[in-house]
Amino acid sequence: MTHQATQQETRAGRCGLWMWCAGGLLFFLAGCSFLSLYRYADWIILWQADQYLDLTSDQRRDLSQRLTPLLARHRQEAIPQYETVLVQSRQRLERGLTNQDIDWVYANYDRLRADLFDRVIADSGVVLASVDSNQVRTLEAALQKDHDKAVRFVQAPAPERLKKRADAIIDWLDEWLGSLSKDQEAQIRQWSLALPDNQQFWATYQQQRQQELLAFLRQPRTPESVTRELSTLLVVYPDQQGPPAYQDAIRRMRAAVKTMVLAVDQQVTANQRRHAVAKLQRLIDQLHDLQGE
Repeated sequence: MTHQATQQETRAGRCGLWMWCAGGLLFFLAGCSFLSLYRYADWIILWQADQYLDLTSDQRRDLSQRLTPLLARHRQEAIPQYETVLVQSRQRLERGLTNQDIDWVYANYDRLRADLFDRVIADSGVVLASVDSNQVRTLEAALQKDHDKAVRFVQAPAPERLKKRADAIIDWLDEWLGSLSKDQEAQIRQWSLALPDNQQFWATYQQQRQQELLAFLRQPRTPESVTRELSTLLVVYPDQQGPPAYQDAIRRMRAAVKTMVLAVDQQVTANQRRHAVAKLQRLIDQLHDLQGE
């Protein structure tokens, strides 16, 4: 969406840990900044980890050494999966979207996210097992700072927040479809404003998960125990054991987005569809070229 780089940076910042920064690679697929960011993924992850944990020289060296083979395997094994998903997405977009297509997108997003976390959790466990109490306090302060920013945002009047979200959606669609007519923009704005307002919920839920991780890091731990905890926090808990309020929020947002996407798809012109397909194909080509670098 518009302000994409800022949004991606915010996601990484709120998570605060290097493996969650790596998780942000999934979101980079949504825009043309993916390739440039991917090429500097090792630097970005190291920088974020240092910002949130104040790494020692030994930790920084160890993390750097772990990132090299991890990212190489990701490029060799995961990027082809991304390319396949995007090729199939392009085919579905060309013919017009259906309910089943949106469900397919959600399923593939969940699968790729879990695959990415599975790839980084073991190395993350080793890194986090090495942090001392001062580094945990540094992490806590950084996460609290990010939470305070999130709280200030959600405390803004709802109409203001929802308008910003609608503006972002319109700008993103305008970029992908070439341009929107005034009628299309008005209709999309109406649909966007009607999406569930979950921002307060997400801020609270995110802080809860961060506090659980901090509490765990204050205890004696091993790489194996950290790996198990991260697996629960990042993969098992959200998808299988999340509280009813969390699961309900996910269902409601996904249902609302599905309805909106299908409605937008019905409104796009032939030229707009060709523009979106061509833009998606360029991203596919770039992903393909990335595998050969």
